[in-house]
Amino acid sequence: MGLKETLIRLGDYTGKSAVTLFDNNELYAENCRCITACDENLAVLRMRDMDIRVVGTSLTLENYGAYGVKLTGEIHSLTVERHGET
Repeated sequence: MGLKETLIRLGDYTGKSAVTLFDNNELYAENCRCITACDENLAVLRMRDMDIRVVGTSLTLENYGAYGVKLTGEIHSLTVERHGET
C-alpha cells in the first residue's frame, strides 16, 4: 500500500482539490489522483471529481507526490471537465 492510500485509510486525506496558478508558468494541483496525459504541450490531471486540462509550451512535470503536482512551463489555458466521481 502506498503513502496516499495509507493516509486515506488514516483519515488524514481531505480529498478536496485545489489548483493554484502563479503567473502563467507555474501550477500546483493539490490532491491529484493521477496524470492521464503529459507531454510538452498538454497535461491532463485527474482530480477527485474533475479533470484539469493544461495546454501550453515547454510543460514539465516537476513533482508528483502523495498530495500534489507541480507543473512548470508557459501555460496558455486551463480547462475543467467534471466527471461525476464522489
